[in-house]
Amino acid sequence: MPLTEKDYLSIFDEISEGRSLRSALSKKGCGFSMFYNGLKSNPKLMEHYTHARGCCAESSFESVYQATMDVYNGKLDPAAGRVVIDSFKWIAARLKPTVYADKPLLDIGDNSPTEITVRWSSKPKELKDVSESTEPMELPE
Repeated sequence: MPLTEKDYLSIFDEISEGRSLRSALSKKGCGFSMFYNGLKSNPKLMEHYTHARGCCAESSFESVYQATMDVYNGKLDPAAGRVVIDSFKWIAARLKPTVYADKPLLDIGDNSPTEITVRWSSKPKELKDVSESTEPMELPE
């Protein structure tokens, strides 16, 4: 039986709260292929899914904060806290890299490969060995 829009919204709510897609789908008795086939045919649902994944990243960030406070208050061993915090940071960076990635991403628009072409304005007349020269080098115009 295909999923209804209400089913999809329920799944998106689960994901927004930080649960995995697998656990949300198992509650509905649905497999990945059925879920993704329904998304392909409905751009509005795909937009909701993308938003839910972003909310999941926010949930991971909240978990980082909670683990930090647990270490601070002595409820969690600092070594264990580091593992937990690093794991949630990794998850948040994968779900919403524009906000939580460690390094800034190069935004080239459509995610296509970038090609750089370098051209000389004119051919150099003569190549000189300037390693021992004290004269200023002239550049071609």
